[in-house]
Amino acid sequence: MEQLAEDKYNKGSYRKKYAYAEYPSIKIYKSSEGRSWGNHLLFGDYIKILDTTIVNDRVYARSRNTNGWVKVNQIRKNRILEVNFVDIGQGDGCHVVTPDDKHIIIDAGKTDNMNRYLSWRFNLYDRKKPLSFPLTLVISHSDLDHYQGFSYVFDNDKIKVDTIYHNGLVERPGNDRLGPKKEGYLTDIIETTPQMLAIIKEATNRKGAGSTYCKTLYKALKNNPDVIFKALSIKNEYLEGYDDNYTVEGTKNSIKILGPITKKIDSKDALKSINNLGKDKNGHSVILKLNYGKAKILLGGDVNTEFGKIIQDHYKDKNNLEELKVDVAKACHHGSNHFHYGFIEAINSSATVISSGDDESYSHPRPDTIGALGKCGYGEKPLIFSTELARSNKEITLIKLVAIAKLFEKIKKINETLVTETDAEKIKKMNASIKKTNKSINSFLTKYGMINLRTDGSRMILAQKYERAAGHGKWDIHKLAYSNTTKRFEQE
Repeated sequence: MEQLAEDKYNKGSYRKKYAYAEYPSIKIYKSSEGRSWGNHLLFGDYIKILDTTIVNDRVYARSRNTNGWVKVNQIRKNRILEVNFVDIGQGDGCHVVTPDDKHIIIDAGKTDNMNRYLSWRFNLYDRKKPLSFPLTLVISHSDLDHYQGFSYVFDNDKIKVDTIYHNGLVERPGNDRLGPKKEGYLTDIIETTPQMLAIIKEATNRKGAGSTYCKTLYKALKNNPDVIFKALSIKNEYLEGYDDNYTVEGTKNSIKILGPITKKIDSKDALKSINNLGKDKNGHSVILKLNYGKAKILLGGDVNTEFGKIIQDHYKDKNNLEELKVDVAKACHHGSNHFHYGFIEAINSSATVISSGDDESYSHPRPDTIGALGKCGYGEKPLIFSTELARSNKEITLIKLVAIAKLFEKIKKINETLVTETDAEKIKKMNASIKKTNKSINSFLTKYGMINLRTDGSRMILAQKYERAAGHGKWDIHKLAYSNTTKRFEQE
């Protein structure tokens, strides 16, 4: 019988064969003929080929815990760029997967949702050893709802971290939380690993008010004693290893650094201060611009009104305001109304993703922000996504929330009993119950309200789950394609 051509799939270890889902999405059908489907895959989803024999233009495969049949013309050999805007509640958390399978985590919220997402994504429940590859982390700035979630990641001995990038401002106890100032600039920029270790290993910096950032970073050393700490600013230009010469199968895949913006004071790098701790931290967030083929994606932290103007003026003065223009942008500061209009006008994105949560006292995203993002977006109908709104599906009902709360309580009670339990068989069963319960919780939280971005550099999708699966699929998918005429990504 006819076999699947080798240029349609990859060969891995142990004779494993695999491919990826084609644009914009595909179905796993229940049989080799007919239209009844068992799962709906997004562009770029991993597919394990179980049998290369072609039957009715389909092959037998497995993906997302579903076995079935996929159409031959709907699979591709090459991987694409994947950006997952994880719903971690109030805060930011983003997972970038490059086409050559490198993983970058940008912020992790305040709670354990990012760790639970990673446990689900990499199926860490039964692993005896850590992942075979390390993660690279980026902490945009030292606000709790951007970095504290990393403490749970650092506690996970199945996850290894090679590098932690940050903005150079290390908050610590004392009167000068971000270090001394001179001529209106913060001058104590922590750039190297030895500098960082000297601060976080100092016990007094891990006690009292203002110590949470140092305590969290110190936790990283437990499972990652050789981790590298490195500050990012525009002087670096690119994330290390992701400059303009970095290509994947002929397609450029760079990660450029657009902020924070440094200035030399006494021959040392310094950062502007407006004498407000919160605004200084937020304004000097690490801003990354992912470039893959024709696609441009902006990932920032909590850039506010004052520093939005500073950033816009910086690029305007250099006659390079075009540098801020992208196709997709993560909204800074969770849709706060503390934004500079000219900054988001310069970004002019076709789509914006807002990361926010229910349990907060800011009413994010703000109505005027949503309006401004739409008005400043590219095209007649700019897209605006919100993890908070995407969370509103049938899986996230009040009954489900109560059920999840009960599962957390169940784990708590089992752990309390484990402390005094001595029977080996009972301990084994209780640990198995904890693992099963956590797996259920992690799956639930991962389906919360994640916004999925996938692109091959010329085509792109942004997808969120429907509240209820339809006959044609379970994903609300928005398609964009690069136009050689307008030189922008246009909605299809």
